[in-house]
Amino acid sequence: MNLRLLTVLILAALALALTACGGGKRDAAAPGDDLARVKQSGVLRVGVKSDTPPFGFKRGETLAGFDIDIADALVQQMGLKDVTFVPVTSANRLAKLQAGEVDCVIASMTITRTRAREVDFTIPYFQDGQALLVKGDSAIQSYLDLGAKKVGAVKGSTSSANMKQVAPEAQIVAFDSFVALLAGLESGKVEAITSDQLILQALAQSAKTKDLRIAGDRFSTEPYGIAVRKNQSRLRGALDEAVQGIWENGRWQLIFDTWFGPRAKFHTSSTFSITPYPR
Repeated sequence: MNLRLLTVLILAALALALTACGGGKRDAAAPGDDLARVKQSGVLRVGVKSDTPPFGFKRGETLAGFDIDIADALVQQMGLKDVTFVPVTSANRLAKLQAGEVDCVIASMTITRTRAREVDFTIPYFQDGQALLVKGDSAIQSYLDLGAKKVGAVKGSTSSANMKQVAPEAQIVAFDSFVALLAGLESGKVEAITSDQLILQALAQSAKTKDLRIAGDRFSTEPYGIAVRKNQSRLRGALDEAVQGIWENGRWQLIFDTWFGPRAKFHTSSTFSITPYPR
């Protein structure tokens, strides 16, 4: 064998080895099938709020709330064995999902086109709208009265962006949590706080200051969806199917009545409905 032929063969072998190694790296980096893994383990890991009544909050050592009950119902509907709840916040819920710490997020999260560039959403499973909470003696009756006043909002929520649309002169003050948000209003650091109305109602009920009130009507539409990682259409499809299933079998309505019905602590009227796809 001459030297030139030997050199060509060595280079060809090296190229083949490098291609194989590169292919292995691509396979390792490619996202797996989250639904297959969930079915194999029988457990769905769900990111939920732990400080946001009535959707997710601590009741003693356990978690309770509308989103918690929805997650439990979906797990049963999907035929899984169990659910693991992982506390998240508005600010870190997408990061935890993308890092693979949870399989999905059910955490009073509004479906937006901006967020849909990062994650995928199921069909809406609930809907609320943004509002304002103020002290009882405040002159603020709606967002039209805000002017350049300071308004508190939680980091990572849609509230700040919406506020800039309806009250562009208002000064937005960002808080890390809903506990801090409420404290900001009670201490006078801000003159109003904004979030979805049902969350504000729950904050008012838990406040030390008992003369808080909702100022005006809802001024946005906030459809809540379940977030999954990008390119996980099988898991998203299974969750879509389960959401429709708990609507059809009446479980969704039972959960709604528990938290928001006429005798519930967080009573509210709602025209939200789910239209199941034809079978």
